Amino acid sequence: MKKIFLTVLIIWGTLNCSSQSKKTNEEKFRLAINEEFDSNFRNCSNGIDAVSNYKDKKEFWNICELKNGNRIITIESHEDDTYFQEIYFEKNGNLVYAKETENYIPKNHFTQKSWNCEFYIKNLELVSLISLGHGKTEDDKWDPDVIFEMYKNRLTELKQIKK
Repeated sequence: MKKIFLTVLIIWGTLNCSSQSKKTNEEKFRLAINEEFDSNFRNCSNGIDAVSNYKDKKEFWNICELKNGNRIITIESHEDDTYFQEIYFEKNGNLVYAKETENYIPKNHFTQKSWNCEFYIKNLELVSLISLGHGKTEDDKWDPDVIFEMYKNRLTELKQIKK
């Protein structure tokens, strides 16, 4: 009986340590991306570089191309009572971070309902995500990998904006 108990205890301990290690690695990865994004973002101007009319919705673009080869694309719009923002952070031409925000803000009010989701990507694969508020992530049918399609579409739109 002692051997069975000891075996179960060892297996449980090993699995628990492995789980904690994976969680810690994921947190370290997110923290490193956040620090690099913040450092890069500080070197960007917050002006509007372009205006597009995607699906009859005016969108304001800020494209920050940094000397280190990184790029941050920010797209903002307002439709009805909702403010939308998308941020894409590319490192050496590869998407490593994205953030999608939707804030419900009726006219003459402060934000009433807020939702955002941060996506952490490594080697074109979604490694982690963090969602806050009430929004898309509460729908069981929502697929977080949709961020890759959104990003691809945004790059196509960016190419169509005249310089």
